[in-house]
Amino acid sequence: MYKKYIFIAALLVISGCQQTSIGLGQYTIDTPSFSSFSTCDTKTLKNKEFNNLWHRMRSGFCFNSINSSRISQELKWMKKNKEFVYRSIERSKPYLFHILSYLEQKNLPHELALLPMVESGFQPFAYSSSRAAGIWQFIPPTAREYGLKMNWHYDGRRDVLESTKAATHFLSDMHRHFKGNWLLAIASYNTGAGNVGKAINKANNIFSKPSYWDLDLPRETELYVPRLLALAKIVNNPSKYGFKLTNIKNQNYTKKVSFQDPIDFQTLSVITGVSEKELMNLNPGYSTWIIDPSQQNTLLLPNKEAKLFKKRYNKISKIIYENKIHKVKKGDSLYKISRIYNVKINSLKKVNSLNSDTIYINQKIRIPSELSATNKEFITVNNTKYFINKKEVTYNHIIKRYDNWYKIARKYDVPLKKLLKWNNANKQTTLKINKLVKIKLRGPILIVSKKTKPLRYVVSSGERYDQIIRGFGISKDTLIKDNNLKNKKYLTAGDNLIINQN
Repeated sequence: MYKKYIFIAALLVISGCQQTSIGLGQYTIDTPSFSSFSTCDTKTLKNKEFNNLWHRMRSGFCFNSINSSRISQELKWMKKNKEFVYRSIERSKPYLFHILSYLEQKNLPHELALLPMVESGFQPFAYSSSRAAGIWQFIPPTAREYGLKMNWHYDGRRDVLESTKAATHFLSDMHRHFKGNWLLAIASYNTGAGNVGKAINKANNIFSKPSYWDLDLPRETELYVPRLLALAKIVNNPSKYGFKLTNIKNQNYTKKVSFQDPIDFQTLSVITGVSEKELMNLNPGYSTWIIDPSQQNTLLLPNKEAKLFKKRYNKISKIIYENKIHKVKKGDSLYKISRIYNVKINSLKKVNSLNSDTIYINQKIRIPSELSATNKEFITVNNTKYFINKKEVTYNHIIKRYDNWYKIARKYDVPLKKLLKWNNANKQTTLKINKLVKIKLRGPILIVSKKTKPLRYVVSSGERYDQIIRGFGISKDTLIKDNNLKNKKYLTAGDNLIINQN
């Protein structure tokens, strides 16, 4: 998705778009799609009973009457590439129910649930050359504008639920901007509202009554909208186009669970019995082995295992962590509390599910946890003994030009005081290019033996071998061998790596 640094405030003053987008929506092929608003009132579908998820999705389709030779061409392509459709559907299973729920909350057409298929084939670790990431393919500027957090630990663009929320807000904004014309809104999701506005101006100068299909848009966008509409036609009537969709029940395959203390994928696997690989695919927003509630305090787990997690997590957490509670008194503020405990304000807000900076007297504020000082060495989970690992992992940040202490602290989302303490430095300590700055991280918490366990790391855009090697203090041969990278000259953004620090 190439959203071309869109900022809504700027869009609202693009007079060309405002003047012409109204007229274009009234013409030809768009009109039949919006003549009956009852079929697009998807909020009324919330909590209704459906035979299966496809029935639910079809009930919220709004573009059935739109036809074009371009849609026909995309249908032909999909008939020849059925595996693309089937693979994408298989990947979508853990997420579709949640996506439809978000669309219904915002009263948006159900066809939009298929946009991630066009964008990424429902691959949460997908990256594009324009640095777009996740199933909705947000680029960094648009992600930041719509509240998606991005740092070394966590990328909200890959978090399926958080990015879906952001995408529904973005699409709603585009729909309002183009005066209710969904085809223009969808096109702008791909190429940017400014480009769509220019195409509208150009079409109005050439045609007396232009339709959407007369717009001169980038090649990718001209394929993008008809591809989405073609997918919707296939879902609406699979047999007509030679497809057979697997039955998906209209129910949650996964549930959200909340957590208050840091955990890692290995420990989460121990608690739930779910493989680390599946857990990573369900929670792709995390870039390292650590799952920190200061980044995101909800997880997606399979239904059955979600119940097991709730049962075991609280019990284990009380043993592993030393929890601190601050009772708010007169004169307190989040800023003051963050200074007392040396934690970030955003971490306090996330851990306590606070939507604003407002706190009140006698309110109990949970302080992000530290590992307990207890002498307990192990705990038993499901009749298996696990050691409580208190060792930290050191990651080395390679200093680049224009780096400073504040910038590095922001990148790793750590308090500046902690960063300086780890490096025996102060704010005036000079940073030298290509030297290393230490970042301290929790290691895997529950381990079978006291040997160092492999770490998990997701490659970010533009990251090179030498950054990983120096960062974790390992050899290139070890990295290549452990990850079968022998024939891979360059690392690819989104790659999940195993890091052995033995």
